[in-house]
Amino acid sequence: MTKVCLAQLVGTLCVLATPSVARDNATKSFLASLDPNQTRTVEISLRARIGPLELARGTIKVTLSQDSYSGEATYRTSGIAASFNNDAGKATVRGSIENGQFRPRSFLNQESSGKNRRITVSFQNNGIDVAAAPWWKDMGFPPATLAQKLESVDPMTGLIELSLVTGRETGRACGGLVKIFDGKRRYDIRTEYVSIQTVSTPAYSGPAYYCRGTYVEVAGFKKKMPGDQREPIRLQIWLADIDQSGLSIPIRMTGSKGIYTATLYADRAVVR
Repeated sequence: MTKVCLAQLVGTLCVLATPSVARDNATKSFLASLDPNQTRTVEISLRARIGPLELARGTIKVTLSQDSYSGEATYRTSGIAASFNNDAGKATVRGSIENGQFRPRSFLNQESSGKNRRITVSFQNNGIDVAAAPWWKDMGFPPATLAQKLESVDPMTGLIELSLVTGRETGRACGGLVKIFDGKRRYDIRTEYVSIQTVSTPAYSGPAYYCRGTYVEVAGFKKKMPGDQREPIRLQIWLADIDQSGLSIPIRMTGSKGIYTATLYADRAVVR
């Protein structure tokens, strides 16, 4: 579960949806507060574990300006998991912000272990180009269609757009659907706002938005055996405005399937 923990918990469990109208207003409001040449940067350090056992560590760094954004995420196994499987990698994205909407241009995921696979996704108006070296043995069952790719964003843009810039005027940090394509897999993250709760992590203690959701496989995944069901992963996430910046930061997250629950929590979070 090591690579799944970080590649999916960092790259997808962080991805929360806000209603489109609220998202647009919040994005414009936050970006409008920036001077033309000003940027804001968010840096988060994360750890993943099951029970008391640490599995992996990761970092996320996001830089926002009025008309552009960039993001970088790193992941590596740690603790007991590193004794069995030494996975590591880095993902980056660059894009533009047009009328309050985030438009990814290029997404790169470079594994630094295993097959050392390098995945590049280029987003265009009428198509998406994917390059991978080495290429996969198959594209999943069923493979993602062009329509499914075009309706989605990459994992990092989903994180930036829907977790960090939220519907502030609604008083809620999530609620809706986001569609993600990572070069091969297409999946949906659906979330709903529940309440305000007190949360405590090494990075933050205090009130946070508590949200629930599901991670659902759509296309590009391994073929299921007859009778097998694609059981959704149940998600919980707590987001907090750590310095009244208007950016809600993922502080603690869980993903549950069957009897197993993985937890991802922030041990450092900085907005500057």
